[in-house]
Amino acid sequence: MQTQTQANLDAGLALLGQGASPTFEDGFGCGASERCIETLWAASHLQAGERILDIGFTMSSLDYLGVLLEARRRLGVVIEAADIIQPDKVLGRYPDAWAADILATPLTIGDVRTAPLPLGAYDLVTCISTIEHIGFDAPAREGQKGAFDRPEDEAAAPSERDPAATRDVMARFAALLRPGGRALISTPMGRGGPATVRDSLGLVARQWEYEAESWREIAEAPGFEPMEQRFFRRRDDGCWSEVTGPADLADRSSHQRPHAHGCALAVLKRV
Repeated sequence: MQTQTQANLDAGLALLGQGASPTFEDGFGCGASERCIETLWAASHLQAGERILDIGFTMSSLDYLGVLLEARRRLGVVIEAADIIQPDKVLGRYPDAWAADILATPLTIGDVRTAPLPLGAYDLVTCISTIEHIGFDAPAREGQKGAFDRPEDEAAAPSERDPAATRDVMARFAALLRPGGRALISTPMGRGGPATVRDSLGLVARQWEYEAESWREIAEAPGFEPMEQRFFRRRDDGCWSEVTGPADLADRSSHQRPHAHGCALAVLKRV
């Protein structure tokens, strides 16, 4: 496991189950991706005994995935998952010691907007750096390298996303949660619109970069009451600072970069 990933995991485990967001010093995480924020934040909000549905489980960053697995052991949470990729197709990305736990996690394959999941069943839905891919990504076809159907040529990558994608995802989350249940959501944020990134295999992916208008589709989604919103900016020196809102990130972009240069976090309560 890479040094930064291990550092994020260790810091997340120290915050596991605290129930309150961590404090980040100004200028933290120099040289690190937004995972140095998301993993710690998500870990602090996991609570004992909850039934959790994690979206994007299979391809989660290893620091966040390690937090989820430890939450099952330490907090007694019940973890279920939804993804478009089967874990047994990508076993090589996991530490050997985790494989059995990952394969034993109940997983529904399919787009969360339509996948056959039990309604009103969950205490918590977690969607960490995943909602931006919904509507763009598809599983790899036979013979393709990698887990996703992604081209090497940027011109061949899909550039359009269903304009209702975020609204439909949020409506689905509302349907899956019990009243009083929560959704934890993190996204890249910047100037907005489809951004082009290359994955670890050099393949082209598109993701939606949220800005003020599209962020409202999350923060003000029907059926939810916002409990917390936080925003972070990757500075020109590569370090991170917390800022007040989307306007402070309007000049940031993840386009043609390996990681986001702004991110947004939300805790929403199902009403």
